[in-house]
Parts: sequence; C-alpha cells; structure tokens
Amino acid sequence: MSTIRFGDDEVPIIERSWRCAPCLPYRQISVMKPGDHWAAAPTTQQFEHYVEIDGEVMPVGAAIARDLLMDGAAWVCFTELWGRRPVVVSPDLVAQEMDGRVGVLLSDLRAANDGRFGGLPDVIGEWADGTVVMREAKKKSKDRLSVNQHKFARAARRVLGDRLDLAVVVWTPINDPDWPLV
Repeated sequence: MSTIRFGDDEVPIIERSWRCAPCLPYRQISVMKPGDHWAAAPTTQQFEHYVEIDGEVMPVGAAIARDLLMDGAAWVCFTELWGRRPVVVSPDLVAQEMDGRVGVLLSDLRAANDGRFGGLPDVIGEWADGTVVMREAKKKSKDRLSVNQHKFARAARRVLGDRLDLAVVVWTPINDPDWPLV
C-alpha cells in the first residue's frame, strides 16, 4: 500500500476510481443549515469536480463517507469549511447540527489547532471501537496537502493519539470529461 506524509505521520493512500459528473457549478455547502439538502444549496459561478455513483451526483466527500459506512463506521459525515465554522453533512447529503459526538470532537480539535478549523479533513467519523476516522480527498495529479492540513493532522494526533485513523483518498476519474480550467 502506498503512503504519504500527513502531519508527522506516514498514512495510507486509499485509491478510488469514480465517474466524474458533468461539469457543474459549485454548491455553497457553507450556507447550508441543518436539515438542508445539498441539491438545494445555492450555486456559484465556480465549478467543482463532483462524482457520479449509480446516477447520483455528489461531492467526493459524500462518496468517501458512504464507503466508510459500508466498511462499518458507527457514524460519518463530510465537512465544508468556508469561513470560520464548518458545516457537517451526512452521507445522504443533508446538513447536520454540529452537536453531540461530532460537535465535541470538532471543538476539541479546534482548540488543539490554535482555535482554528483550517485544514479540517473532508470526512470525519468514528469506528465502533471509538477510533476516529479522518479522510482527506485529493484528485489524482491535481491536489496536494496544504500547510494547514499538515498542521491540523498534527493537532488531531495530539488530541486523539492512537485513536486516530488518518488517510488520504486519492480519486481518479474513470471517464475523461472536458473540464474547464477553473
């Protein structure tokens, strides 16, 4: 299995191949309120690389979250951070309250990361044994881990220790859509 340095650790690279959806405007997850569905979120003039699974278009974070649920995660959500406060969205594309276990976890991680959410992984959840799972999505040959992502990974390791299951999901389109350069 391939690995990548993430924070101070070598973590697994999980490879996935998904169909790219046709080029679509970016949906503003950051303005979603609990109970809002992703498909109803307003769009911008920017474009996003979404995936299409069984005819359903979704953010790559949702696809990763669904995979984790199938693998036995007790709970999982994908995140969007645009501004100061993250929005957490369930695998069924509905925005959730940031309370309960996810709220406590995010609060602890923010405190350990100098009071910031910058670098928050795309997907967070928990296995039945209490291990916290975090996945960062990267499109093959397009994305790199940022300084803030490395910093957040270090903070997560300080908070969670051996209870952290951190990895990078590198996804490759199985089709070759003609994406605009945005």
